[in-house]
Parts: sequence; C-alpha cells; structure tokens
Amino acid sequence: MSTLRPLLATGLAVAVGALYVVIHERRRKAKKELQRKMEQPISKDQLVEILQEASGEAAKFAAQIGAWVAKVQQEHGLTDEKANQLRQQKFESTLDEVINTIRKKKGVGEKMMDLAFRQHMEDKDVQAALTIIRKQIAPQLAGASRAAASGEASERPVRVPTALTKDKLKEVMVFNAVQLEKELAPIRKQLAEARRANKDAQINPQVLVELQLRISEGVKARFGFTDEEVMLAVDKYKAKEDPGFRDVLNRITHTLNSALQ
Repeated sequence: MSTLRPLLATGLAVAVGALYVVIHERRRKAKKELQRKMEQPISKDQLVEILQEASGEAAKFAAQIGAWVAKVQQEHGLTDEKANQLRQQKFESTLDEVINTIRKKKGVGEKMMDLAFRQHMEDKDVQAALTIIRKQIAPQLAGASRAAASGEASERPVRVPTALTKDKLKEVMVFNAVQLEKELAPIRKQLAEARRANKDAQINPQVLVELQLRISEGVKARFGFTDEEVMLAVDKYKAKEDPGFRDVLNRITHTLNSALQ
C-alpha cells in the first residue's frame, strides 16, 4: 500500500499536468482563431444589418437632439450657424456611439467593420442602408421648421429629375470625387500619425459615414439633387457599366482604397 500511494500520486500529477497542457493548447488555439476572425471583414449582410439597426436608433435620437439644440440656441442666443454646428457635432458623436454599441453587441471588432466598409462601400444595399440613416438625420440637420415645411414633399415618390441628365450626372460624380479627395486628405494625415504609435490603426467606419453625409449635402447645395435621385440616375444611365464614367469611378475607388490601406 505504501508503494501504491506514491504511484497513484505520481499518476495523478501526470494526469493533471497532461490535462493542463490540453486545456492550455485548446485555449491558445481558440484565442488564435478568434484573433484571425477579428482580422477578417464581416459579411455584407452583417454590415447592412448593423447599419439598419443604427438607422432605427437614429430615428429615435434625431428629434431629441434637434429639440435639445433648439433649447440651447434659445437659452444662449446662438446664431443659426453655431446651432447647426452644434447639431452636426452632436449627431456625429451620437451616431458613432450607436454604431459602436451595436457592433460590440454583435461581437464585431472595429477592424472587422472597417474592412467590410472598404470592401462593400459601393454596394447598392450598403448605400441604401446609409441613405436611410441620412434620411433620419437630414431633416433635423436642416432645422425643425424646414423639416415641417418639407414633410409632405418627402412622401412623394423619388424620380430622376429632368435636369439630371447623363452629362449632369457625370458632373455630379466628378464633384463627388473632388470633395472625397479634399475630405480624406486630413483624415489620411491623422491616420498616418496614429500609425506611428499603432501600425494597425484604422479609420473609424463612422468617419466614412459622416464624410459621405457631408458630400451628399454638398451635392444637394450645389446641384439640388438628393442622394436618392443621384443613385436612381446611376441605375438609369447604367453608369457603372458605361465607359464614359470609368475614369471618375476609378478615381473615387482609388481615393478610397488609398486612404484605407
């Protein structure tokens, strides 16, 4: 019996040691697999799902922010310009928080979403989801009184305006390309600085959403066309397959890819 006990103790120690090795190896592999997945883009469907969920939240907080800014403007005597700046900043920060909360809840890392944006930015389903978000926010950005005045008009079916000819669409696309280059220049500079400290630093996908919103507002201000009208025109004139649009589309794609690399 005295001989058996040491043998049992030794056997138990070996078994426990072996079990520890097995568990440790499984954890190591699981951690490695998780890290691999976190460096892969999520699918287009997952990206659209996150954006659609964010659009639902945008509808909730848009009116609240609009009312809050109106109250601050009245109490502090802010000019319309200052109020609009405050409203824009509040919307951007809140939307950023909403999207980050949703993606974290779904177990999606920032890099996973960033890569998905890069891969699917021009997809029509992704564009449609972004358009819905802009629809939720745009009336409040324009101000409550203007939103009320245009509420009835927004229910009308969207059509390609007569003025949005094929040549005009190309002009709009060139404007988009120029604005994209201007907007991305400081962002690329910030990214380069961030990568000095962290080589894996990426552009926050929400920054791209906000950037596109500003460009869309620029198109509306200069040409009078909404995002929905421009997208309908792209389909109507088959711009993506038309050689006449190839240079400007390649310019936009190259600008985006260069900034996101």
